[in-house]
Order: sequence, then C-alpha cells, then structure tokens
Amino acid sequence: MYLQSGQWSLWLGIISACLFASVESKDFSEDPKETFTFDQLWKLEKGFWDSFLYPANLKQTQGNESTIFASDVQGRVDITRTFDGDELNREYIFGLFGDPDHVSLVGIPIAYNITQFTANDNIASATTVVTFNATTFGVLIPVTIDTWIEFNTDGKIAQYDATFRWFEYLLDFLVEGVATKINATEADQAVAYVADLLATTICETHEQHCTGSNQQYTDTPTCYDFLTKTLRFGKAYELGRNTLLCREVHEHMVQYRPDIHCSHIGPGGGGYCVDDMDYTQTVLQRYFNDSWIPFGYGTDQNIWLAN
Repeated sequence: MYLQSGQWSLWLGIISACLFASVESKDFSEDPKETFTFDQLWKLEKGFWDSFLYPANLKQTQGNESTIFASDVQGRVDITRTFDGDELNREYIFGLFGDPDHVSLVGIPIAYNITQFTANDNIASATTVVTFNATTFGVLIPVTIDTWIEFNTDGKIAQYDATFRWFEYLLDFLVEGVATKINATEADQAVAYVADLLATTICETHEQHCTGSNQQYTDTPTCYDFLTKTLRFGKAYELGRNTLLCREVHEHMVQYRPDIHCSHIGPGGGGYCVDDMDYTQTVLQRYFNDSWIPFGYGTDQNIWLAN
C-alpha cells in the first residue's frame, strides 16, 4: 500500500508517541526524591567548595549539626575508604585540612577552580582543581578532585564519591621536593625523611591526646619504632590501609574525638588503617544507598548499591 506524505507524517507521529509513552512508563515510573534546577545544583556545589577552603572549613568542625552534610551522610574517597555520618565526615573533610602550622602532606586548601560540571535531578558531578598551601613542604600544590555529590531535600550532602586524580604523581612530586631540599641522592632517603617527620608528629599527638583507656603505645619510642620500622610507608592508594600514610590522615582527627580516633593511629588500625579488603573487594564494595544515576535509572543493575 502506498502512503502519501500526509499519511506518513500521521503514522510517524503515532509511532513516536507510542515509543515515548513506553519509555516514559518504564524509565520515569519512580519519581525522584528531590529535584533541583541546574542553577541550584551549581550553587550547592560551589557552596561546598567555599566551605572547604581555609579558614571557612574550621567552622564546619564546630557545633552539633553540619550546614553541609546530612546527619546520615555516606562518603567514599578512593585513596582512603568510606566514612559514615555527619560528625565523622566533618572531621575528615574539613578538620583534616584546618591547621597551617601542623605537619601535613598537602596542607590547607586556599583556592579552587571548577573545571568540569554537569548536574541533573539531585546529583552533581564535577572536577575541581584545589590549590593547597603545603606549608610543611613550602610549596603550593594544585590537586585535582573528581566528585559525585547527591543532595537531599534540604540541600545537604546525602552521599558523595570522591577521587583524587594523579595522586601518585602528587606523592612523587612531594618526595622529589624533599630529596632536593635535603640533598638526597636516592628516593628512599627522601621517603625516610618524610616517614620520620610523620611518625614523630603522630607520636606527639598520641602522647598528648591518647591517654588512659585511649592509649595505644606504651611510650613514644615504641610508637616511633612501630611506625618507622614495623609499618610500611604506604602507596598512593593506601591511605585507608595498614600504613604510615593512613595514620597520618587520622592523626589530624584525634584532637576532635580521641576515644574514636586514637585506635586509628594505633598498631591495630582501629578498623580504618587495616588490610581488610583486596583489590576486587574494594572495586565491588556494595556501599551506597542511592543510585548515582538520576531519575531512578540503574537501580536494577548497580553493583555499588547496598540494597
């Protein structure tokens, strides 16, 4: 049967309507929990980074309720591990970078530049280059951080997933700078110098804050020997494993809650600085409550979902 131009247009219209109805009923059957405009998500993203910079980040470590995180926030950082709850995340995300006079790998964040951004529904994905003043090493360091952030109805972060891009390169850059500073002829000498600096700081923090039932080491020499002789320094992806680098991360948080964090810098690692998962377990870990795909997509096949 030959169809004229008008008839073709009619049939195409009917077919298109049927296809659209099918997609709509299948893919959009579940209404999202909350929806923001692109402009609102952009402002929420910038609001987080504004709060991340020093000294604004100090305010986030104080008080009983966060203006940034939901009370039951879930967070994951590729080079460390997962962090649950508002209080722990405030200590980790903000308290970790809040003291320019304290020994630290990257120091304090002083500026940021969002270089990539896309957003839909209640999810924003961005690449941000954050400038850190690494006061311990006397250099300014640009650090690239990729983030996925989901916001709840109050505009607070319900869950986030962060990746430090080129972090191995960053560590090498710092070690090379130390090697030049101390006139080291081999990289191992520079690593040993950094290990001594970090271990000394961790043991001083332990002596000051980890007393009584929170004590992890019998004395400072025992602490130092364990951190520099028994424990491995750690690779770029091992800031959440049984390493010195992991304990450097948690040392910054000891001051906030010694009863929680002293064990993290101790010999046992307190469940955070431990070798409890291999590569495959790390990649396939079921952790997040919500899908990272907007509008309800992906819930039927997302291997990262806890439920």
